[in-house]
Amino acid sequence: MAKHEMLNNIAHGNLKVITKKSAAYGDDVSGALIFPSEFVDAQRDYPIFFQKEAQTGEFQAVAIFGFKKNENLFLDEQGWHANYIPAVIAREPFLIGFQREQDGDGASPVIHVDMDSPRISHGDDGEAVFLEHGGNSPYIENISRILMSIHDGLAESKAMFSAFLALDLIEPFVLDIEFNNGAKYQASAYYTINQEKFFALDDSAVGQLHKTGYLHFAYMVLASLGNIRKLIDMCNKRA
Repeated sequence: MAKHEMLNNIAHGNLKVITKKSAAYGDDVSGALIFPSEFVDAQRDYPIFFQKEAQTGEFQAVAIFGFKKNENLFLDEQGWHANYIPAVIAREPFLIGFQREQDGDGASPVIHVDMDSPRISHGDDGEAVFLEHGGNSPYIENISRILMSIHDGLAESKAMFSAFLALDLIEPFVLDIEFNNGAKYQASAYYTINQEKFFALDDSAVGQLHKTGYLHFAYMVLASLGNIRKLIDMCNKRA
């Protein structure tokens, strides 16, 4: 069970975090939420699909690492073998919380840490969160940047999907695969960009998507679909 605490250099002055990627630390996941600013890096390694959030029905983007529950084809005993690791994975065991302003008007984002995470080091291993005299370490400074990218990415993602929906560019698809060993996989909860409608957009729509940056994001999603074949080949080699 998670135990979230607001990070500070007094209570957590000696805190260290294990950054190695391993199933033992929860990295054996088949996919992860990603945000538009990550699409360029993520599409080099992973297929990017869309799915609906279960409670709200809103669209979100996910990078796919495998086809079965707890299957991460990029992970082995030596670590995570990819050029890019999504922010929601890289930020562990930290998360954003909110602290009410002193004047009571609004709240500002602050870093929290899950003290029950298996990444919390109870020895000499791991990256120091704070420097010897209390300042932030380069490690936690990088985590702070990652967390802010997630915070900003939530709003950016909503705006992007709103633009795609307004142009009717999102369509469902069925992922239907048969592996070399005869095993089959089928998933029908995913969505992607409708290529026919996308490439038929008029100049005005293209210009608007380009102006917001969403045109580039759409291209990255389409480019990432070639990685489905890459994942199938990786799965076949492991079978």
